[in-house]
Amino acid sequence: MRQAGVLGRVVPETEKWGIDAIHALAQAEASLAWPADPLLRLQAMVPPDATRMAEMASRLKFSRAEAGRMVDWATAEKPLPSTSEAALAKLLYRGEPAALADRLKLVLASARARGAEDDAALMDAGGYSRQLKFVENWKKPTFPLSGQDLIAIGYRAGPDLGSALRSLEEDWINSGFVLGRDALVERAAGRL
Repeated sequence: MRQAGVLGRVVPETEKWGIDAIHALAQAEASLAWPADPLLRLQAMVPPDATRMAEMASRLKFSRAEAGRMVDWATAEKPLPSTSEAALAKLLYRGEPAALADRLKLVLASARARGAEDDAALMDAGGYSRQLKFVENWKKPTFPLSGQDLIAIGYRAGPDLGSALRSLEEDWINSGFVLGRDALVERAAGRL
């Protein structure tokens, strides 16, 4: 399709980006027992640009879920192979886990393909593989505090309450999601 010029007409977003990443993805699918995923394969062929993905999804009549997946993938942060699980957990909490999994699958497939000639790429593949397993097994924690908890200790409903909740949620995220309700209420009381 690329050689005949058909691909560029059907999916012009592939121009200047290419289809070459498909080979690495297909090899990873086969060797890692990933099911063939048409949207992931399309992601391998197009640049991660949210505006272009939304336009392409509209033009190709994608469902809302498919369009959302493409846009989420385009905006997801691509972690480095050395990104820690704590940093990944923050990305997952704030973002879309499926989009991060798509990003990781693509960079893992690419690193595996380069690994035949580059030892550093093998190291990268190991990091991405570890991260992908973490993402696939991650469960979103629930923030243990509510506005009612803060009102009970003297906060008033309004913008300050929302600001305090966001600040406390940030503390909770930065703690690795381990600060409990009581510790958060204590922090909130100290900020009154």
